Amino acid sequence: MSEGAAELLGNPYGAVSYEKLREPCRAFVDKSAFIKELDDASAPRYPILLRPRLFGKSAFVQMLKCFYDLSYKDRYDELFSGTDIYQENLAGRNTYHVIDFDFSGVSGDDKDTLTDSFIVAIKRGITDFRSRYPDFVFNPTEADKITPSCFISSFLRAYMLYPAKKSLYVMIDEYDTFAERRIFQGAEQFQAFSGAFEFIRDFYAVLKAGTVNSVGKIFITGVSSLSLDSLTSGFNIARNVTSRAYFNDYAGFTETELAKLIPELLDIKQLGVSADEIIARMKTAYGGYRFSLEAEHTVLNSAMCLYYLGKMSRAGEFLPPEDYPAPATNHDDLKLQQLLDLAEDGLADEVIDTCLSGDRFLLKKLAENINLNKDARYNRLQLLSMLYYFGYLTIDKKLPHTGRLALKIPNLFMSKVFARCTAEIRLKPSRVFTDADLDISALQDVRDDISSFAASCTEFLSGIFTNQVLTHMSETAINLTLYTKLDSMNEVFAEMQKSLRVAGDGEKYADLVITVNEGKDNECIYLIELKYAAKNEATEARIQSLVNESRDQVLKYSSALEFRGRLVKPYAMVFAGSDCVYCG
Repeated sequence: MSEGAAELLGNPYGAVSYEKLREPCRAFVDKSAFIKELDDASAPRYPILLRPRLFGKSAFVQMLKCFYDLSYKDRYDELFSGTDIYQENLAGRNTYHVIDFDFSGVSGDDKDTLTDSFIVAIKRGITDFRSRYPDFVFNPTEADKITPSCFISSFLRAYMLYPAKKSLYVMIDEYDTFAERRIFQGAEQFQAFSGAFEFIRDFYAVLKAGTVNSVGKIFITGVSSLSLDSLTSGFNIARNVTSRAYFNDYAGFTETELAKLIPELLDIKQLGVSADEIIARMKTAYGGYRFSLEAEHTVLNSAMCLYYLGKMSRAGEFLPPEDYPAPATNHDDLKLQQLLDLAEDGLADEVIDTCLSGDRFLLKKLAENINLNKDARYNRLQLLSMLYYFGYLTIDKKLPHTGRLALKIPNLFMSKVFARCTAEIRLKPSRVFTDADLDISALQDVRDDISSFAASCTEFLSGIFTNQVLTHMSETAINLTLYTKLDSMNEVFAEMQKSLRVAGDGEKYADLVITVNEGKDNECIYLIELKYAAKNEATEARIQSLVNESRDQVLKYSSALEFRGRLVKPYAMVFAGSDCVYCG
């Protein structure tokens, strides 16, 4: 470590084990306060906690295991000293026997392989239990291990005979992962495979029966409520507490948590930026999630934050967060397309048009029992609910007069996912889009007069909207269409909504950044700020106002730190409908 360098802690990205998270050399975000609510006598005994992927659900389950399980009693001070729950001294701590099942790795192409994979996960949980309680006698026969329900039933029978028997707490992590894989293959595939899920329903039926004399509590985590009905039919004792305001922050990071975490992971002084500045950038890129109407603040995707902070720590310099999404998000674009493909006719178009217009999605409430065994395709309520559960949308607010719920895209990362999905569904399959050309010769020649480029944009956009490749015209739609076309051209490198740091003005986003002649002596960046007015609103005064606004903005953006030492040509482009009426 160099002289004067900050002493940093290890980044917990990817860590699930609570024991490892509590190692002295590792940064730690304390979520233990939520145990008190779960432990309260009035709390549901079989709670279900849903969140999108990468929010830290598994780590939360492991914390519960360490808190409740008797085998960790001698390590309570080591694992919980200094946490919020430690001072509560709850009577239930380290009082129960805990068995936990991780179903995140369960998969299979048919009933037999899926059953075998499920049994392996159960066996892994039982093996872990026996390692903590060597005196527990469990000698299942081969017949006991034929099905998951037989396996768990034989375990519960053995537990009833266990001399040290107390109350058994069951923890099930990622209960719906294997169903999720089928969901994205289509409703027909899910329904065709639903018969194979019968053994899963039998498994939960055994657990329900066990609550009579051995099972004290069951904690379940997952992503969506689709499988609560499709998979666990008959397990009607569970209660979804996801939307309760108290649990809004149980997974993900709050800004307060990040303010403590960032100086533990980054040498702020070396980077030359404050923790508040980093949080503001991350919030725009990865944040904005609200999981309860009554929640006072939003949270950020924790895995995305940790991955990005790790990247920045290794680089030793500030990096734009939107350029460093966690690798686990690589398939988010495809999954969104697949969800839209599962919707009833016309709903995908509604979603795309709403996104392009910047509007919110309005519905009466979220669907909590989506059963694809009954429904061939998602209706509007089901589709929007699934987009919410998977993190593509989040709660905005409740409308005061009608009581309807408003959903919105939470952040820049998801906005770009929707944009890329729109490009794949609407633009790229169209011959109107693929056959048209943009004249970039003026850009390649590094000219100041790029009117030929502007004229080609008008012709190109006219074809797109006249032929209804996109039906909703807006600034976002124009920006996306031009970016997608430029991105398909090898001669240029195009970026859309590029994050910029403007001295004295904070973070800004450039509509289009087009780099030509990359790596050559005549490399140049064309920085373009787009403005749009509908044809019926495009008065001379309105156009002049947009020209002035866009010119002021693009001149500021051209001074961004990212452009230091580079040739940048700033331009304002104003559109009246699809016509570029100003470029300069």
